[in-house]
Parts: sequence; structure tokens; C-alpha cells
Amino acid sequence: MKKQRQSNYTCDVLIIGGGSAGLRAAIEAHDAGADVLIISKSKKGDPHTTLARGGINAALGTMDPEDNWVVHAADTLREGEFLADYERVEILCKNAPDAINELVTWGAKFHREKDGRLTQRFFGAHTYRRTVFYEDWTGQEIIRVLMEQVNQRKIKIIDNVYIMKLLLLNSDGDDANRERLSSSSKAQGVAQVPNEQEQEQEKIKGAFGVDIEKKEFITFECKSLILAAGGYTRVYEVSSSRIFENYGEGIALAYEVGVDLVDMEMVQFHPTGMVWPEQAVGTLATEAIRGEGGILLNSQGERFMKNYDPERMELGPRDVVARANYNEIISGRGTEHGGVWLDVTHLRKEVILERLTTMYEQFQKLDGIDISKEKMEVGPTAHYSMGGVVVDINCQTRVTGLFAVGEVISQIHGANRLGGNSLLDTIVFGKIAGGEAARLAKQTGKGNTKKSKDASSQLKSKNDTQTNGFGDNDDDFYDGIFVVKEPIKFRNKLQKVMMEYAGIVREQTRLQNGLEQILELKNELYSNKRHINLKESVIDDNNKFENIVLTSQVKSSLISCEAIIRSALIREESRGAHYRSDFPKLDDERWNLNIYCRKEGNGVSAAAEMTLFKHKVKEIKGRLADFVKSHVKAAHHRTFE
Repeated sequence: MKKQRQSNYTCDVLIIGGGSAGLRAAIEAHDAGADVLIISKSKKGDPHTTLARGGINAALGTMDPEDNWVVHAADTLREGEFLADYERVEILCKNAPDAINELVTWGAKFHREKDGRLTQRFFGAHTYRRTVFYEDWTGQEIIRVLMEQVNQRKIKIIDNVYIMKLLLLNSDGDDANRERLSSSSKAQGVAQVPNEQEQEQEKIKGAFGVDIEKKEFITFECKSLILAAGGYTRVYEVSSSRIFENYGEGIALAYEVGVDLVDMEMVQFHPTGMVWPEQAVGTLATEAIRGEGGILLNSQGERFMKNYDPERMELGPRDVVARANYNEIISGRGTEHGGVWLDVTHLRKEVILERLTTMYEQFQKLDGIDISKEKMEVGPTAHYSMGGVVVDINCQTRVTGLFAVGEVISQIHGANRLGGNSLLDTIVFGKIAGGEAARLAKQTGKGNTKKSKDASSQLKSKNDTQTNGFGDNDDDFYDGIFVVKEPIKFRNKLQKVMMEYAGIVREQTRLQNGLEQILELKNELYSNKRHINLKESVIDDNNKFENIVLTSQVKSSLISCEAIIRSALIREESRGAHYRSDFPKLDDERWNLNIYCRKEGNGVSAAAEMTLFKHKVKEIKGRLADFVKSHVKAAHHRTFE
């Protein structure tokens, strides 16, 4: 690793994100011979992954020998309402056992039966028990294991870095050959996605951001870059994400350099987030609680899931259980603080303390209750982004050298994610992304040295050497890096808009009103922007520095919000996490397709247009197709009226 003056860094593979996806990618890239650097805005060892409590899936068959990857894949496709790419689902489920075994080999202390078998618990909408876990903080255990591997390899991590812009070698490529759809169109017919190979490919150069602790600008140069920066659920006022994470920063970074987004309307609301006390609203009550036998009750003491999913009850799909909770609340059968009851008081206390340790401590600390004796008050909370950046099966975007992995990408979970599949996809695809990024970095080093050097010189020719690599006349660069006064007010407003107009239940008029308000906030933000002097190596004004980060956060959020609402307006049906009260039925004939979003025009401004187009979901083939046809497909249609 070479550190240059002015806080510039160079490496082969740069990874943005220190969660399980980024760490697993780093391990693989390092083992493939690449010089790797991980940067993260969170503290080392404390990424969002640590909040993943319940477990990680694999068809190991330790509890139910009948389970196999085909059944796991079929469950994933079915509960995603067949919106996912079946090839990615196959990769996910086929590689799951090896992923678990690798973690165990590295020292993961997953729960075991007395005879030594790995314990597997039920999670919602799974045919068999296939969720491996460590108490109820599985994500934290996985991070512990991965961090040990990263440290053993001496892979460099720089935390407290906030990336605001990706850097490209070539910005000439543009494509206007897609059929456009406005958000108000009826979206008849299917636009064809052009062959990306026919278009001139841009190439990643690096990234630019700020060191939060040192309060200075920082530049990274690389041959390959992996985005592992998380999702966009914090654009909602009630979210299971922490206050500083998941505003769609990774989504925005890719979008701004010409990468398409897909399935952005698919936002999963977890059924059970805390609704009280006020400072804990949205904090997750893990699905492991229901997996261990927790039941849901309304204020009248009725176990209401019998009215919504009588066969699977509390272990139904997350979208069904979340809407059931929501319906009970708005129908006047909610609790004092606007939730429903989650009850485990019928379980033995020793089981709760062994299997739900963190939840016992969480509710005791935050709500002052003993869950072995008192019921928990919970309600839906924005939890997971099924939509995101478009990549191929090797996690490569349409920008050469730019990869993405984890919650920042799409087309693995479809319209509704199975609990336990998110940790799995970070490990399986993290490994793939790391290997592919290292391979491309090696090719760049050998075959494209002259091109890279020339492009680098071209970039630096614009420089005053005191500007961290960028000159005053680079208007496009400055358009992307700006500040506004009191950006937190913008953030709070857009979170309220998203919660009110594009939440768990959607309808055309409300979505249109929500879009108008988001676009007004967007225009206001860009109308009040002020350029930053990038020649300042250190920013001494704390308020100004905080506003730089918060402004970038708001800018990223606006992209996700606009994409969510525009896509939700176009999809005139209910599918998985996307529920339209004016179109309550699933409509495969018209809507078995993915909705894509693309930025049109250069630069970053309020005038930049977001256009939408559609493409049919890939037809399932092979062994999985036969199983789905005979066992699953006919029974997958669900309504919620």
C-alpha cells in the first residue's frame, strides 16, 4: 500500500464498505494476489451487518435431511414472487453449504445440537429448517470471524471515510437508445434492453471523499472498485438501520456514473420493529423471536395471523406478516403506542436466554420489560432494500472495473427477501466479487498499463497539485460536491414524505403527491447549493464539515426516493413488498418484469432526468424450472385485500 501526500492512496482493489460483503470480497481479492484497501464510514468491526440477528441460510439438512439447494432456491424465488434472476438464486443456494462450512472452518461458533450437528431453526416462509445461527447475534459473530481473517492477512482498513464521488477514466460514453417511460405512463409493452457490449465502456479510476476524523479530503486510485455500501431503507423515518447508515450512498455513487438501478420499488418492511420508547422506534425485534415460537396478538388478545396466513401463521412471508400487523394497527386493534403484541411468555426462560439473548437484553434496556414475563410492542419498520445496482452474475456493473455486492445490488431476492438470505448473499457473492475484481486488476496491470497511465495523466493535467487531484475548472466534478445550509432539515422532510406517501401500502394519488414533494425538495437542495473549496486540505469549521457529509447523504437519499416512487407508480399491481391498494392483485400477465431506472444527461443537477424502462424477468430453466413447475408456481399467487 502506498500512501501519497495530500492523503491520496493507491491500490489494486478498493472496497467501499466494511460489512460482511466487503470483508469477504477483500479476503478473496487478497488471496488472489491483489493489493486490497477497505474503506468504511463506520468503525472497524461495527458495520450494519452486526445488526443481523437471526441467522444465515443453507440447505445443510442437519435437522431436515429432505432439504437441498433446489428447495432452498424454489423458496427464494417463490417468496420473491418470481422477480429475481433464477441464475443468481441458483448460485446463492448451491454455494450456501460451502459458505457455512468455510465460516465454521474459520472459527464461527454457530449453535450445535448435543450430538455436534449444526442447529438449524425455522425462519418465515422456509419449507425446512435451514437457518444456522449464533444465539441471536449471528451477524456480529460473522463479522468477528471475517475481521480475524482480514487481520491475519494484514489487509488495510481505513474507517471513518465518507465517499462522495466515484472517478472515471473516460466519461464519453452515452446511450440514448432505450425506450423511455414516464412515471405517469401506463407502461404498456416491454422496452428492450440494448446490448451493453455495443456501447463504449467507461472505466473506474478511483473514489473521492472525506476523512471524517481528520476532516480532510481524501482521494483513492485503483484498478478495480467494489461497492459494498449497503441499502437505502434509512430514507424512511421508521427504519431498523442506524441513524448514520443506509441512505442509498452506494446506489447513488453507481447511478451518477451511469449504472442502472432495478426493482427500486421493492423495499421490505420487517414485521417487528420496536414502537416504544421513542428513542428505540424502528429498532429490530429479530425474526428469530417468531422462529423460536413467538406469536402475534392484537390489542384484543387475538392471534390474528390466522386471518392472513392460517397455514404458516407468524412464520409466513415477511411482506404478508408486515401488512397484517399494519392492517391490525390502522383498523383500531393496535396497542397504546401504535403496534401489536409479540409474545414469548409461553417459552421457558432458559430457552429465551439461550436463543434470544440479545433480544432479552435489548427490551430490558430500552423498554424496561422482561420478555419472559411481558409482551413486546412491535410494528413494521423499513428493513431491507431488494432493489439496487444492476450487475451481472459476476457482480460487474456496466462500468469496467466497478463491481458491487451485498444490499447495494438487486435481482437476488426479487420482490421479497427470505429471512436469513441476506447474510448468505454477502458471503457467496462477496467471494465472487473479490475474485473477479482481483482478476480484472491483474489484467489492467499487464495489458492496459499504457492506457491507464495516459488516462491518469490526462486527469492530473487539470490539476493544481494542491487540490487533491482536481482543479477549479472541472465543473462536472464540482457539481457533485457541494453543501447546503441545514441539510438535516432536508433529510427529515424526505423521510417523512417517504413514510407517509410511499410506505407499506401505496396508492396512485399518494405516490404522485409524494413524488411532487420529493422533486420540490430536490429543486430546493440544488437551488441552494454552494461549492466547496477543494484546495482546503483540512476543514476547521465543524459545522461546515458536518454539512458536507449530511448534504451528500441527502443528495444520495433523493436519488433512491425518486427511484422508489417512480417505479412504484409504474408497477400497477401488488407483488411482494410492493403493495398497491388500488391494484391489490398480482398480475403476471402484465407485470412479470423488472423496472429499471437510468440517469440521463451529464453532471449532477436538479435537471438531470431519471428515465425508466422495463424488461421481462429471465425464464427459469433446468432442474430448478422442473421443480418450480411441479411444486411451487401454481400456489404462489397471493393477494391482500
